[in-house]
Amino acid sequence: MAKSVEDMIVPEKRRSIRDIPIPANRRRATSVPPPTIDRVERSTTQTSVSPGMPPVRRRRSRAKVWIVTFLSIFVLVFALLAFFNSSSLVYTPKSTSVAFSRDNFTAKREGEGSLLFSVVKLSRDLGKEVAASGETEVNRKASGTIVVYNNASAEPQRLIATTRFEAANGKVYRVAKDIVVPGKMTVGGVVKPGTLETLIYADEAGETYNMGLSDFTLPGLKGSERYNTIYARSKTAMAGGFVGKEKGVSEEDKTRVSGELETTLKTDLTSEALSQVPDGFVLIPALSSVVYEDLPQSQAAGADKVTINKKGNFYGVMFKTKELSNSLTKKKVTINKDESVDLDLANLTFAFTNPQVDLASVSEINFSVSGTGLAVWSSDEVALKADLVGHNKKDLPLILNNYPSIVSARPIIRPFWKSSFPSDASKIMVERESTDNK
Repeated sequence: MAKSVEDMIVPEKRRSIRDIPIPANRRRATSVPPPTIDRVERSTTQTSVSPGMPPVRRRRSRAKVWIVTFLSIFVLVFALLAFFNSSSLVYTPKSTSVAFSRDNFTAKREGEGSLLFSVVKLSRDLGKEVAASGETEVNRKASGTIVVYNNASAEPQRLIATTRFEAANGKVYRVAKDIVVPGKMTVGGVVKPGTLETLIYADEAGETYNMGLSDFTLPGLKGSERYNTIYARSKTAMAGGFVGKEKGVSEEDKTRVSGELETTLKTDLTSEALSQVPDGFVLIPALSSVVYEDLPQSQAAGADKVTINKKGNFYGVMFKTKELSNSLTKKKVTINKDESVDLDLANLTFAFTNPQVDLASVSEINFSVSGTGLAVWSSDEVALKADLVGHNKKDLPLILNNYPSIVSARPIIRPFWKSSFPSDASKIMVERESTDNK
């Protein structure tokens, strides 16, 4: 088929925005270079910022977050410090070394204006098995411990050796040595009789004097008023009475075992006494004594063995710690009337002036002290706290003028920007600095 003229002419091409040439002077300004690896990495890490945001604005937003966080932490710390408002005062007390060289002192059991003491009493029985060495003929008297009461007067009552005590069943027992029963005393408005523990022995040997607990009268006082006011009661049963043959031990074994029992009894009783000392008191082991009593031997569980028995009665002198410290220190150092000291007693040596003192009945003791101890002045810490409440630490020198027992002090007030003690005394801690190395 023949082509027409129109078919052979190429139609005119339509122009589009893509065909419009860009001036040369604008091509550089509008051209955007392809993103570099560094820019791609930054855009991927900042997920909260749109990809088209410039990096500078992203850094500014980050800085604001850090500033807000820092301010929040600062305000929180400030609030916590302000909440835990507290302070302390560490002070150095007045102290001095006190030396003793066998200095003599006197203490009384009761009275005023003197050093007072009390006596701790403990008892314990102990036995040890030993091999028997044959049989012996025995005529042994029963024995036991009683408590003698003196409700007759405030004066001590002396009872001589062999004084009779009659049990409710009519059996008679006697003391082996002189005893002195303390007089009655008034404690808290209540009159209490004086008491004394002692060992009594049956008037005759034999098992008929073995018996349980009982009350006792003193036949020698019959017909007098004291017959009803001086009496005794059993603490232990009467036992050991025997007539006949029994297994025995050699004198050598008996002496050896008896010594071992005494050593053990003294150690155990002293340890037990020290563990029972109440706060504010001190027991001086050197000012103590242990009285031993031979108890009847008993049959041991094993064949051809017997048990040697011993009783230990511990008497220990106890003082109020403050009273003893002040009394000893006053002999060497001047202490004002309203002052008090704590004396280091651990390095001092105590000894009875009369080693034969009977602590069970004595009303006064004399003892000596040797060695060197550190005396530290006491301060009223409760009053000091009250004086510090609400005061500026600049007022501390003026406050300490009322406490001559304090050599120096340093305040620690929290938080650090405060300069005054809290208004609540419970938030003030007063601490005494150690004087061990001074």
